[in-house]
Amino acid sequence: MALVRKFGKLDLFITMTCNPNWPEILHELWPGEEASGRPDLTSRVFNMKLNALLKDLLQNGVLGTPMADIHVVEWQKRGLPHGHILIILRNQNKPHDSSDYDQIVCAELLDKSTHPELYNIVTSRMLHGPYGACNKGYPKTFQPQIEDSTSSYPTYRRRDDGRTFTHPT
Repeated sequence: MALVRKFGKLDLFITMTCNPNWPEILHELWPGEEASGRPDLTSRVFNMKLNALLKDLLQNGVLGTPMADIHVVEWQKRGLPHGHILIILRNQNKPHDSSDYDQIVCAELLDKSTHPELYNIVTSRMLHGPYGACNKGYPKTFQPQIEDSTSSYPTYRRRDDGRTFTHPT
């Protein structure tokens, strides 16, 4: 709250989750061992990747030049670390309208034929389901551009380009 009081509202809230299938983790596991049983290993690998992300965000300014930032690391119930990164950007880099946010946030599937590796990462790690009815409103409706709401979270752009994905049951 002190950062918001001094620098203004947050511009970016980024979450990073440890992937138990990262090669750096899998390579070090003994047969039959699971990543969640090796917090020493998962925390080291996660910390290495988190530091690389923080360098890109805070030093290299890949999403704009930060004016203030903070991050925390927590442990999920599955025994894996995840981090929350909060960033307040300099005025000249702040997103001001929906087109600015659309340059940063994407809630669309990539084309499987042109980006197969990224498509597989997104569909295997970043989609909800198959859960039936979901109290978070998934799947989200198609949206031509981001819609900001003062009373809730924004609705991110999700154009109806014919790309869909259904989790295997």
